Order: sequence, then C-alpha cells, then structure tokens
Amino acid sequence: MERKKKYIILTATFVCCVIMALVETVIEPTYWIKSALKIVVFLGLPTAVMKISGIKIKSDSFSLNKKSVFKLAALGAVIYGLIFGVYKLTSGIFDYSALVGSLSSDQQVDGRNFILVAAYISFCNSFLEEFLFRLISFMTLSELSSRRTAYIFSSLMFAVYHIAMIGASFPLPLLILALAGLAVGGLIFDFIDEKSGNIYPSWIVHMFADLALMTIWFLYI
Repeated sequence: MERKKKYIILTATFVCCVIMALVETVIEPTYWIKSALKIVVFLGLPTAVMKISGIKIKSDSFSLNKKSVFKLAALGAVIYGLIFGVYKLTSGIFDYSALVGSLSSDQQVDGRNFILVAAYISFCNSFLEEFLFRLISFMTLSELSSRRTAYIFSSLMFAVYHIAMIGASFPLPLLILALAGLAVGGLIFDFIDEKSGNIYPSWIVHMFADLALMTIWFLYI
C-alpha cells in the first residue's frame, strides 16, 4: 500500500507539471486564465488525488512558530540580496533587457498590469509551487519513500518545470545556470522545510526570491 501511494504522488506531481507546461507553452491563454488554471492544477488536483487515495498530509504542515518569523524574513532578505547581487555581477555578460522583453511578451505583461502580476507571482504563485513541490512531492513523499528519493524528485521536478516554461527565452549558458540554480534552490527549500516540519520557511524564501526577480523585471518594464 505504501509503495502504491508513493507512485501515486510521483505520478500526480508529474501530471500536474506536464499539464501546466502545456498550458504555458502550447495553449497560452491570457495570464489570468492561466493563473486560475494553475490554482486548479497545483492545488485542487493534488488535494483531490490525496483525498481519493487516502494519503494524509501531516496535520502540522501549516503550523507556524512565531519566533521563527524574523529569522525567516532575514533569510529571505539574504536570498533577495544574493539574487540581485548575481544580477548586478552578470548584467555585463547577459542581455537582460532582451530576456525580460521576451518574458514580458510571453507572459503578456506590461507596465499596466505589472504590479498585479508581480504580486500574484510573489505571493500566490510561490505558495502554489511550495504546496506541490514541497508539501506533496517532498514532505508527504518522504513519509512513503526514502528521503533521498523525495529530495531528488522534488528538486528536479521543481527545476525542470520552470525550465520547460522559460527555456525558449534563455540563452543556453543562462539556461544551464538557471537549471542548476533551481535544482539547488529546490534542495535548500526541501532542507529548511524538513527542519521546521512545515512549508512556511520555503514559502517565505521563495517569496523573497520572486520579489528579487520581479525587481529585476521591473527595471526593464
């Protein structure tokens, strides 16, 4: 039974990623329709699969130790600084203006809707991804399989999913750097959530990382 549940989680995560990758790259609906679909696919679908399959999510997965909030905010600020620092160091190597222009076109984002899009990406989208990649495909999976399997699977799916969406926009060197960075980031997210027993650490860090990316994006809007 445990083995069956493990494969249900592996399959459900993979299917969710494939569906959204197709929505992002093939169907390409308007941004807000795409966002609504992501809520259904990344939150609704895995929740339904878990319930139907009898797979229980840890009851304390959403418990928050208030004493850790400032520590998490500090960690998030460090992540923000690191990402923005890498941008400044590599701005003379990569043409970020062309990259951001391509992303803006792909995502149908301009100065009129950027603030709403940035807020959605930083707060809502980050939660949806942490729910699927950390709560389901790491924390829940690790109770049904080895920790190594959960670490590798969740971090790789996190990286590959994002590369599937942005691959066409990135030059190969930056694509490889992004893939490696996303995989390492996924491992770090897994680690800090494992230590705390809930998904708030990775969600907060993810929010700050996205805020850094939104800041860079804003500079070229």
